[in-house]
Amino acid sequence: MINRFLIISLCFWGLLSLSGGAETADSPTFTEDIALIVYEHCAPCHRSGMAAPFSLLTYDEVAKRAQQIVDVIVDGYMPPWLPEPGYGEFHGARRLLPETIKRVQRWVEQGTPRGPRSALPTMPDWPRGWQGGEPDLVVSLESEFELAAEGNDIYRNFVLSVPTKVRRYVKTLEFRPENARIVHHALIYVDKTRESRRRDQASVEAGFDGMRVPSSAAMPEGQFLSWQPGALYSPETRGIPWALDPGADLVIQVHMNPSGKIEPFRCSVGLYFTEQAPEATPFKIKLTSLDIDIAPESKDFHVVDEWELPGDVDVTRVLPHAHYLCRRMEGEAVLPDGNRIPLLLIKDWDFNWQGDYIYDPPIFLPKGTVIKMRFIYDNSSANEMNPFGPPQRVLYGPQSTDEMAELWFQLILRNPSDRPQFVRTSVQKARAALQAFGRAGFANETQDPNLMMMTAQAKLAEGNAKAAFELFRKVVQVEPNRFNAWFNIGMILMKVGQIDTALQSFRKVISIDPQDAEAYGAVGVLLARQKKNEQAIPYLREALRLRPNDPVARRTLEGIQAAMKAAPGGTTVE
Repeated sequence: MINRFLIISLCFWGLLSLSGGAETADSPTFTEDIALIVYEHCAPCHRSGMAAPFSLLTYDEVAKRAQQIVDVIVDGYMPPWLPEPGYGEFHGARRLLPETIKRVQRWVEQGTPRGPRSALPTMPDWPRGWQGGEPDLVVSLESEFELAAEGNDIYRNFVLSVPTKVRRYVKTLEFRPENARIVHHALIYVDKTRESRRRDQASVEAGFDGMRVPSSAAMPEGQFLSWQPGALYSPETRGIPWALDPGADLVIQVHMNPSGKIEPFRCSVGLYFTEQAPEATPFKIKLTSLDIDIAPESKDFHVVDEWELPGDVDVTRVLPHAHYLCRRMEGEAVLPDGNRIPLLLIKDWDFNWQGDYIYDPPIFLPKGTVIKMRFIYDNSSANEMNPFGPPQRVLYGPQSTDEMAELWFQLILRNPSDRPQFVRTSVQKARAALQAFGRAGFANETQDPNLMMMTAQAKLAEGNAKAAFELFRKVVQVEPNRFNAWFNIGMILMKVGQIDTALQSFRKVISIDPQDAEAYGAVGVLLARQKKNEQAIPYLREALRLRPNDPVARRTLEGIQAAMKAAPGGTTVE
């Protein structure tokens, strides 16, 4: 068995046959056969400045690792292309043709002959540092962030300003972390306000903490803007463009894993533009389950979900996600007439080579089609990817040693008027998944603050505010600075009319996070309800400074000003 961790970055991602199906040469040489394959399909990663830790450019470099190369391509571990053929056809599939495998095998069996130097092809002039070629615009993190040596995984949000004075259409982007080995994944949002930037500027270190970004930060509708280990970019990516307006910031949420030593972190994003505006706005759906509780030595734990489409769609993209224990992923569409269309099959999931896949061509699915997923997990000692030895109980969660099950699809709606129904279905699905999690036994017995937060949200979704309140209180007992738990406590107290204690909770949020616009707005609204207008005004103004488009804060402040002006001898407060 090949030790995959020793060869994880051997990026033979495109060893495609250049013979067009011709018979493998009887006596291949490096200069006449292997070099061109390496140049075109291996060296884009294995050269100076790219992600791979060693170079594969010269004869000596390739010959030194020749047997290892054969082992990984015969084993099927390389090239790192997870989807199985025949279960969805994808743009840019990096599958290795049998003829190419035989050619490399024969070259190694015959002693890796060099060949005539005159036959060595000219080395390509690769773009430096970017897989997709030189971007139209590069934005970078100005200050370095230091990840602590020890502790739990962290989520850190970095704000990159985009210097554009006109609307641009982004056809694709490329995320480049300088220290990729500490990054679990990254999500990329767009903030058209200054709220994320203000939160960043209020922090002493680069970025700001937490899984919760301001509500003003969101991915462009229907887009997959993310990075996972092994993500590859191509200038031929057939994405759907999205609009980037002047003044917008990119917010990069990075999930990082401590390595045992202090680690520096910087990142850049390359943007590739097009003059063509998008012809349609995509829509994303997610199949998932939060009810994940995998016992030690369980080899066959299944997670399933399904979604019935409320309208006709073209499926354009799929993104699967899980952590280390997942082994197999299946996705299929069951048509209204009972026929089945395979959408995805990954027989041997590998956390280190994640990505999303573009259907070529897109797949039409009619209204009433049921999209299904099935993920299978192996928490046994035999699973070489298991992060625990011996195996431990593994639950749903955001840490890399927890587990998740997500199968995202990007859709183009044939009838744009169906979008409200898709939105309603999406909300209903998310609520149902959360409620199912809340009913799970492990959710009710947990002492993990992250799972307690989710369980509390599940109780709220069920209408059980009392149970949710008790769980939020348990969270702040474990983590006194968990500001989102304090905020939820305040909201529950406000709804039951306990204004004074609700005010204490919202003020606690502000003491923990002075940039929380919602907390300032909540305090201002509650003070206004108590007719304490003079006290309310500074909080409402601060809420609007942090979030200028907050409709509740603005309406409340304007109401106070109108009332003060209408009072006998009254004047408005500017």
